Amino acid sequence: MAEAHGHQAKQLHPYYVRPYRRRNKTDSEDADALVRANKDPHLRPVPTKSPEQQALQGIHRARLQLIKTRTQRINLARSLATEYGVTLPRATGGLSLKLTQLAEELPKLLVPTFFSVIDDIDAASRHIDQLDRKLNSIARQSGIAMRLMTIPGVGTITATALIASVPDIHQFRKGRQFAAWLGITPREHSSGNTQRLGRISKQGNEYLRTLLIHGSRSVMLQAYRRKPEERDLIHHWIINLEERKHRNIVAVATANKLARTVWATWVSEKPYSP
Repeated sequence: MAEAHGHQAKQLHPYYVRPYRRRNKTDSEDADALVRANKDPHLRPVPTKSPEQQALQGIHRARLQLIKTRTQRINLARSLATEYGVTLPRATGGLSLKLTQLAEELPKLLVPTFFSVIDDIDAASRHIDQLDRKLNSIARQSGIAMRLMTIPGVGTITATALIASVPDIHQFRKGRQFAAWLGITPREHSSGNTQRLGRISKQGNEYLRTLLIHGSRSVMLQAYRRKPEERDLIHHWIINLEERKHRNIVAVATANKLARTVWATWVSEKPYSP
């Protein structure tokens, strides 16, 4: 809005502006903090997303909310059935049909409510499928998305989410900066010759971080399912690391490597090459 009126707008991350605020939080104190933070040469502004990126991000937010809603309804159906000794399978494939069949074993007073829950599950699934098809169409029309999808563990959802959430990949000078921006690098508390690395910072985009970790688990499965002669370098790296570390640590480390690979592939404008 400010740029539409001829102003030069700059966005600063609130987490890094907070130290510049004095004791109380008021509008005037916030304004003073912004002025002081803007003078810091080491504080980089947050790039502004384009309207297309904001729209694509909106699709992802709607999809994520629909998945949460469907999960809540499935859990509700399970709890209602369990109260009457009816156990539902853990698999969600064909769940609506199984729920419909199990409704006959429930009290008649509860059946209409149970069918209403089933309808909610079906409606959410239909909307999710529609958004998935939309994201697939967007990915096929994007050269960036098609190149990112050549990376193991990066599919349509992750590729389009990256495009929606990263305003300018060139703001990161190297892959480690991009991984740090996503919050999948360890915290550091070092002094002198002593280096202390802790857990990952989790300061970045939680949605992107989750997608990359899910993708890393997919790559980990591929590493063991493929024959030794069919494995890439990352598969051998995962197998060697898992001999020494817990699987969850390996998953996060693999997500870190995926983030760096995403940066390199995006910046080079070339498909992934093992």
